[in-house]
Amino acid sequence: MKLSEWEKKVLGMSVGILLASSMRIFVSGAYASLEKTFFYGIMFPSGLGIVLFLLFSFIVGKIQRKTGAIIVGIYALVSLITDATEYTHLIAALALPVALAVLKEAEIRYVLMGFVGDLALRVLAVGGEPIDFIHTRVLLVIFILALAYVLWKEEGQLKSPGFELYGFAVLINLGLVYPNAIMRYSGIKTYYLTQFVAYSFVVALAILISPYLTGKKFTPFLLIGGALTLFVQPLGIIGMPVALASALALLEGAKKSRFGILGALYFVVVSVLAIGAYVGRDIGIPFMEDHLEALITFSAIVYAFSSKSVSIKRPNTKEVAVPIVGLVIVSLLVLAAFHPSPITAEKKTEIIVWSYNLHQGFAPYKGSFNGNELINLLKTYNSDIIAAQEVVGGMIGDGYQDVPLLLSAYFGYHYEYTPAVEGTYGVATFSRWPLEIIEERNLKSIGQARPAQKVKIKSVNLTLVNVHMGLSPEERALQAEELLEVALKDPMADIILGDTNAEPGEKAIKILLNEYYDAFTERPPYTFNWGNVDIENIDYILIRKGSTLKVKDYGWLLDVEVSDHRPIYVSVSK
Repeated sequence: MKLSEWEKKVLGMSVGILLASSMRIFVSGAYASLEKTFFYGIMFPSGLGIVLFLLFSFIVGKIQRKTGAIIVGIYALVSLITDATEYTHLIAALALPVALAVLKEAEIRYVLMGFVGDLALRVLAVGGEPIDFIHTRVLLVIFILALAYVLWKEEGQLKSPGFELYGFAVLINLGLVYPNAIMRYSGIKTYYLTQFVAYSFVVALAILISPYLTGKKFTPFLLIGGALTLFVQPLGIIGMPVALASALALLEGAKKSRFGILGALYFVVVSVLAIGAYVGRDIGIPFMEDHLEALITFSAIVYAFSSKSVSIKRPNTKEVAVPIVGLVIVSLLVLAAFHPSPITAEKKTEIIVWSYNLHQGFAPYKGSFNGNELINLLKTYNSDIIAAQEVVGGMIGDGYQDVPLLLSAYFGYHYEYTPAVEGTYGVATFSRWPLEIIEERNLKSIGQARPAQKVKIKSVNLTLVNVHMGLSPEERALQAEELLEVALKDPMADIILGDTNAEPGEKAIKILLNEYYDAFTERPPYTFNWGNVDIENIDYILIRKGSTLKVKDYGWLLDVEVSDHRPIYVSVSK
């Protein structure tokens, strides 16, 4: 049975959304699972998802369309039930090759509408992962179930995707379709909902104009040139949409069938290298750390010279207008429902200050996204200033969530973000009042890059240092000395707070206590607890000796499991 034009449109749009979603879930779940193996020796599911992905990439061209429909349907239903990516990535490992197989037969003009649809879901989730929020989760599932329905209707086998389509998936998976990732790759560290929404239209237009670059000999070079702009910040803000439009323009010429298993292996290798751009020293590939722009450029070159620039039927006015109008409606709803820009509170004499490690946007177990849970937590507890660590702003390993944007949009916070690597992973300080960066740096590290951020909040005359320290005692002792150097410069920091990774009595803490005192006269039982397997007391709020700050109250929230750390707080006045 042949598909109607309407069914072809549904197939193209839905496969664009499925491809983007399944890549995010597959990589996030594999990363979360392997991290648990690395730290705690838990072997399931560990690398099982990667094995399933490689095996299924080998056989996807031999399965019936109805089997593909069942896999897509299961992925949709599982996504509706849970966002526990450690387990859902096992079905995403099957859904991703199916998405690429369907992409091979889909009309590109409809696929482009699907990519804009996924972008609209990201805007509706205010920069979060759509599966993390019930309203965007339901919409996502409806689109994916529609694809399953259309696949079920037609008889025959799926077509095997070749190396080139996996090469396309690699580029998209490195962040080319995510406005927040592009902005942060380009060196824009702080922005708010209005700017995010506005730049989403730039990305949408890049997607929709891509057919006008098809059939041009210069398109592969335009792709490479766009990727190269990442080396010259902030030119990536212009170059990356050009690279995206060029990559999509080459998509029709990437619909080949050879060497698909090599393409799948290439996808896995590049994903690992991309994770290595953040934690390379910790996973044995230190050469990758902070070199994501080189990886994107390399992937652009591979894709550009393995694909052909083939002319396609250009979308008509309606096919361009409909996704733009949809994005406009979504954007207006979001701007009306949330804070487009920060809201400055009135001055207070008593201020509640939190320190909280957010665990890269993941809940402590099962690789679940924690954006929704974090928002519910902060709705319950009224904090004026939050010093957060392990804050992600568009990182491949956590589904490209934008936590700074999420919190500023929901609560009207001002914020300053200090990424340690690649503009998308570091520390952030959120405040009811405007902040000024005094100094930011990566502390000397043996392992993963460790940031320190010194900010001044003039409205309440408070200066603080937000820090995330290293994993070895020797490293932390060196970092403590450097941290004091930062803190005691004029203007001297009233507070040092954050995740030190150091227990009370360790040398690093003793060094800090030479100039600061612990705001907690009684330490909490713990501030880090992973399933009662690993329990540590490593988060601190330290007050400078001689400071006029007075500690009115302090505490911790041990029953909160939004992250593997627990929030700690003080109430202070001057």
